Amino acid sequence: MSQWVDRRNARRTVPLQVLCLGISRTGTSSMTRALETLGYVKTNHGMDAFTNPSEIEMWTEAINAKFFGKGKLYVREDWDRLLGHCQGSDIAVTDAPHYLFAKELIEAYPEAKVVLTIRDPDSWWRSTNATIGPTLGAPSLLRRVNGWVSSYAAKRRILGYLTFKAFYGTENWKDDEELCKARFMAHYDYVRSLVPPGRLLEFDVKQGWAPLCRFLGKKIPDEPFPRLFDTAAFKSVVKRGDAAAAKTIFAKLAPIFVASCGVVIYFFMVGK
Repeated sequence: MSQWVDRRNARRTVPLQVLCLGISRTGTSSMTRALETLGYVKTNHGMDAFTNPSEIEMWTEAINAKFFGKGKLYVREDWDRLLGHCQGSDIAVTDAPHYLFAKELIEAYPEAKVVLTIRDPDSWWRSTNATIGPTLGAPSLLRRVNGWVSSYAAKRRILGYLTFKAFYGTENWKDDEELCKARFMAHYDYVRSLVPPGRLLEFDVKQGWAPLCRFLGKKIPDEPFPRLFDTAAFKSVVKRGDAAAAKTIFAKLAPIFVASCGVVIYFFMVGK
């Protein structure tokens, strides 16, 4: 599967042309599909970061270095390895760490145009509180056990935890609506301060193709603008993830359980 490519030994193969720097739950999944429909070879959605083991490790390293003083800060060479296969890097999607590095990516790729997906803060909070908040809350027993039996699952959860702790400055952000909205608006002001005039498009996905295609110099596709990953779809993905976790736990623990039962039965019979 392509998502298991070793990014540590990769290099840039295509120019990075678009940075989408909107916060999670502002239509970034729709933007991913839109950019690829417009011909951008690959966009690095947050799902990529959380499904490719080498990307999980690299994003974790980058966060630890920038926000927690552990390790070497990432530079253009590192970003080229991590995002070198992308013409469009879709920054800030569900559970994504990308938007933490807006300044670094804008400076590393001065030739890239920047799209800032926007949304009403109240609407954004309702969506975030119904999706990301519960998912990153206190882990269920199922997720705890999956973290114990699968190092891959444990690394994914650590990356999610670090991403949001770094952005909000606290691990208790899920219960603080005012803090979250303040950070949401501060991020947008920050990105605006970083991008030179003419290089930035503030875009609500409800606007459809016209403003995006005009900004990128692309012809409007003969199909509706994508509408992906709403709250219901998010919850469906979480359920599928939990089902997969249950299968992993069973596959890991069933042989141990059977063997343990065999040992108990053996000693019970010998005792007789």
